[in-house]
Amino acid sequence: MLHAWIRNRYPVSLQFVTNYVATVVTAVGMAAATATAGVVAAVFATGTGGSVRAPWWLFPTATWAAICLSALLVARNDLREIVSLFRRLGLRGLLWRVTHPQIAYWFVPGMVLATGAVAAAALWLTIETALSAPPGQQLLTAAAGLFGAILGLQVGRWIRIVQELLSRRYRQPQRPRPLDAVLVELTAATSACFQGRAQWWNPRNIKMVRARLAVATEAANDTSAIRRRTSITEVAARRQARQFHAALAELIRRHDRAIVQVRTAQEYDAITASLRLGVLALAAGDLAALMQHSAAEPPTSRAARLVRRTGSSLVLVAFAVVIPLLPGVDSATGGGVRVLLLMTAALALTPASDSASSSIRSALERTLFTKGTP
Repeated sequence: MLHAWIRNRYPVSLQFVTNYVATVVTAVGMAAATATAGVVAAVFATGTGGSVRAPWWLFPTATWAAICLSALLVARNDLREIVSLFRRLGLRGLLWRVTHPQIAYWFVPGMVLATGAVAAAALWLTIETALSAPPGQQLLTAAAGLFGAILGLQVGRWIRIVQELLSRRYRQPQRPRPLDAVLVELTAATSACFQGRAQWWNPRNIKMVRARLAVATEAANDTSAIRRRTSITEVAARRQARQFHAALAELIRRHDRAIVQVRTAQEYDAITASLRLGVLALAAGDLAALMQHSAAEPPTSRAARLVRRTGSSLVLVAFAVVIPLLPGVDSATGGGVRVLLLMTAALALTPASDSASSSIRSALERTLFTKGTP
């Protein structure tokens, strides 16, 4: 409900209907793409099998089976949530939902079960038929399946695009506000902290909380709403907004670093309470309290971060250009030094460890300068 009210700003029931329609539209679009791929494959299959030809429905069936399998792979998190929900409901809760059927209860599980059944049937038909097909048509069947797999991996993006198109007209009265996405993701991170309290020491729980905090950090760094509200000439307003968003992102990153180093349940509870205070302050619009309950580090500009990251590499590239041109440096030695410095500059940009970088540099030195030794 919080997600529906803040981000989409239209009723939850309307959001459900939009989700249903988007799923059906996506399924119809996938079916149309499957039929098109089957027709194209059938055209290419003409003359490849001699007197023995596979049935025309083999290629669209292979495409549809691959689409269903890829869609199940994309929806693996939904599968875990469905299994977890059934476990929490128990037999009594499951029987109550069976006797009180509602589309909101059974739409997602029904779609997953239907997709799994269709995938199993289509895959069985494809394998049974393709084994007796000529080699040329087997290759076309594999190509159709590959096309379906690639298409099915985009099913989530298709649904979101259709949802966006359908819900755009309902979001006209109130456009998203600059910190709406931060509030949604920070609420999700806080909820993950509360849910994982019983196993605060579990690395899987820590990773789940960090994943939520990473999304909240990305949302805090997003200043697209500010850019839409201001013109390119309003440099001061844009700079102030970027500084605030950078400070908020750094505040969230501090919580991320703290959750990694947590050692006791009391420290975990303190981080959870800090996130909860931040959510309450952000929901109330009290930005002063939001930034005061856990002071953030001073934000740094993008240029400063870029120079800090690439400064050593730029210096090495400059030396790689200058050193071979110095008097008294022969071409062989200068070329070796240039390659070594350029590779060291490239290594400085990668997150490789010091031992790995030293090993690579040592191997380069032996390779480059041993050849030049008489």
